[in-house]
Amino acid sequence: MSNTKVLIVEDDGMLCTVFEMFLEELEYVHCGTVPSSEEALAVCETNKPDLVLMDIHLEGNLDGIELAKIILERYNIPIIYISGDSDVSTVKRAVLRNTYGFMTKPVYKNSLQLNIEFALLKHNLLNK
Repeated sequence: MSNTKVLIVEDDGMLCTVFEMFLEELEYVHCGTVPSSEEALAVCETNKPDLVLMDIHLEGNLDGIELAKIILERYNIPIIYISGDSDVSTVKRAVLRNTYGFMTKPVYKNSLQLNIEFALLKHNLLNK
């Protein structure tokens, strides 16, 4: 069983349920699901996730890309974006130092696991 803690930042309740189910089946530790940037920052502070699954469109004052910049500066946590937006301008905005993946919805369990494992390995290699 993996002890990797994953935070889900998503404001679509149905998708949250699917992602939570995938994480459980893949034996990751689900350390929270939040719909807003404010709540995400609070969970990063208290639960110290190893990875964040980040939607781009969120409730609150910040979008997922702006939130990812803050998470990078404060916590150096790898981010995998999961979004319905795949236009080039959105993807270019999302490319940050802690961006370790960009998945478009719908997300499948096998591709989620592959992206999580790749992101964790890359983050570990870059932070040795």
